Amino acid sequence: MSRSTYFQRAWTRFLDPGRMAAFQLSTYVRLGDERQVIEAGQAALSAVAQDTDHKKVAVIYADIAQAQLQIGDVAEGITYARRALDTAQRSESTWGLQHLTTVEKALSTQQDQAARDLLGDIVSTRRTLGSSPA
Repeated sequence: MSRSTYFQRAWTRFLDPGRMAAFQLSTYVRLGDERQVIEAGQAALSAVAQDTDHKKVAVIYADIAQAQLQIGDVAEGITYARRALDTAQRSESTWGLQHLTTVEKALSTQQDQAARDLLGDIVSTRRTLGSSPA
């Protein structure tokens, strides 16, 4: 195999449908486009193998949670943040946990008990996994 073929294949594998869907989701999160976030989030979840690619799934859940909290849907934000945390814990993914940093900031302003409990769980998990916020 030639060197150029090797690099081309590695690059192609990197930009798989799941990663492209996650890029699209991140863009809509930053734009605050609620409708597109929901659609892109579902597309990203559909594009990754949820039973084997837990690290990507944790990141996608965290992005969806961030978007939901950003647009003011606290209940949905908490639901997706909990999924992100649970998935990051199962896969011991510090990458997934780092994506919860922005969610953590949003949760710290909430008075809801579920938000406070989740915030405590995120902090506890961060200590357990030995990760520092990004």
